[in-house]
Amino acid sequence: MRQRRPLDLYQVDDNSCLTCVVANVLFVFEVTDIPDPRWVDREIGRQPNCGARRDRARHLLLQQGLSLQMVCAYEPERFLREGVDYLRRYYHQEWDLSWDEYWTPDRLARHRHECLAAQELSAFGARMRAEHRQPTLGDITSALNRGCVVWISVDNGWGEVDCHAVLVYGRRGSVFDIYSPELSGSCLQQYRGRRLDRVWLRTEGMTAVCGGPDAAAR
Repeated sequence: MRQRRPLDLYQVDDNSCLTCVVANVLFVFEVTDIPDPRWVDREIGRQPNCGARRDRARHLLLQQGLSLQMVCAYEPERFLREGVDYLRRYYHQEWDLSWDEYWTPDRLARHRHECLAAQELSAFGARMRAEHRQPTLGDITSALNRGCVVWISVDNGWGEVDCHAVLVYGRRGSVFDIYSPELSGSCLQQYRGRRLDRVWLRTEGMTAVCGGPDAAAR
């Protein structure tokens, strides 16, 4: 597959950052002619002003013939065994009262369904690879050198449990090209490695997206 530059695509509502990232990924790899977040929302079942489920976003990218390599220390199998205690241990540096309020019984039940759905992505075989370790900037650079783009989460700066999805699509020296879906202002930005290192939520890992069945393994 050929690769385009992402378009300067604004968010369609407050919680549509992942939808917009997926729409631009499909555009970058010429799966779609234009980025279409509304179509992505229909395909992954996202309701307006609600965050998209990551397992559904990955499933859609795999359905469209792309290859994914996820690097994240979080282990869904452990959550399924240990429940909220595993979340508290994994996010111990960030956990405070707001997190106790956020993880209601309903959210824990939804997360359990997401973890079960994430396990089913293994049905895509070699096109869905996962490593359970903390990723580094070197992993992002390596993925870019292989012709991939990289979906990560960054601190939204709003003091909330939720986070902001962005797409790293290029690098020149120590400067990374970032697509960060915004409600206003330019969405195509540049982060120096030091800044990216500071705002990247490594606990949420990274997903490298490549354009063919063997690309993620190169």
